[in-house]
Amino acid sequence: MRSKLRVIPCLILLLPLDLIVAIGILLAQIFPSSQRRGGAKREPDRAKPQKKPRRDGQFGVNVSAGLTTPSAPSAQIPLLCEEGNVVATIVILNFDGKHLLAECLPAVIEAVKYAGGKHEVLVVDNGSADGSVQFVQDNFPEVRILALDRNYGFTGGNNHAANRIDTDIIVFLNNDMVVDRGFLQPLLDPFSDPSVFAVTSQIFFSDQTRRREETGKTRARFGRGFFYFWHDAIGPEDENLETLPVLWAGGGSCAIDRRKFLAIGGFDPLYHPFYFEDTDVSYQAWKRGWKCLLAPASRVIHKHRATTKAKFSNRFVELMVRKNQYLFTWKNVTDSAMIFQHLRNLPRIHARGMVQYGPLFEAHAFVRAVQQLPQALAKRLSNLSCYAIPDREVLARSQKS
Repeated sequence: MRSKLRVIPCLILLLPLDLIVAIGILLAQIFPSSQRRGGAKREPDRAKPQKKPRRDGQFGVNVSAGLTTPSAPSAQIPLLCEEGNVVATIVILNFDGKHLLAECLPAVIEAVKYAGGKHEVLVVDNGSADGSVQFVQDNFPEVRILALDRNYGFTGGNNHAANRIDTDIIVFLNNDMVVDRGFLQPLLDPFSDPSVFAVTSQIFFSDQTRRREETGKTRARFGRGFFYFWHDAIGPEDENLETLPVLWAGGGSCAIDRRKFLAIGGFDPLYHPFYFEDTDVSYQAWKRGWKCLLAPASRVIHKHRATTKAKFSNRFVELMVRKNQYLFTWKNVTDSAMIFQHLRNLPRIHARGMVQYGPLFEAHAFVRAVQQLPQALAKRLSNLSCYAIPDREVLARSQKS
């Protein structure tokens, strides 16, 4: 009881911010952009033409997001093939992870040989100072390197890569993933269906005694005004399936249709420095009528948070997760009933967060989220005309067995 009572002063202090959020979202909900009022819904498998972005002289990319605009609808262009195999680029993002690359790259190179076809491996180095670039050059001459001038984070580094390659499929892989030799082809086969946006791998931990918090079978529910995200257990019945739908494809072990990825805008810098970028882009894909799938036969071993733990405290990581939970809802949810439920329950959501994490933690996360509210609302409005599938249908489709 005492712990619940101590949250009351903090709840009262957050009420003005709750009101600001409510006004902003309700205005965006009631008075949507003129683009939505005047235009018809876009077909789900067509890429919406966008304005030509301002380009960075060094990298040739959109300065704000690291992306260029796709030149044509993804579903209208056949996938690049070489002797029947899809040509893919495996993009491995790295920052001061030479020790991780030493384990990751040999397994990836072996998997590429096992799959056959002219797939390429690209290490995107985010301005490492540990000799990662020289290490790759000396030990893995078959691997391409994109050496960036500084650390652009998960979003910027991967978006730079998406702009610099020309294959139709990108396989995004964290440098703390060790892949099974047969992981690649199960990720590529489902792209014969033009409505597929992404295919993700089944994830294991190197410590087999550890509970599998992360499996790749991603799920979510919306209850009492908030999203709850988790990984479901993968049962024997799932192992026999070629694919099954998931809410999001994990950004550290998935294959993505590059043209669809660019049409959405890539990983959103709204969530910088990390977490929810992959959930967001997958949810955006579902709302456009595309699909995200899990291929159980594709297997990777994840050294969980091996990169973030070395650079950030656990508390900072959890703070970013909490902040981005709010931003995800404000940017993506357009169902009126869900929006009203979220706004009505904001004090209750805060109270649960304060009991779980502490009053100062919840207040700090929410304040940081509110600071980014204008960006989230601008993105919300700009995407409205692209949607073909409502939020509740997205949750239903992504959890069908």
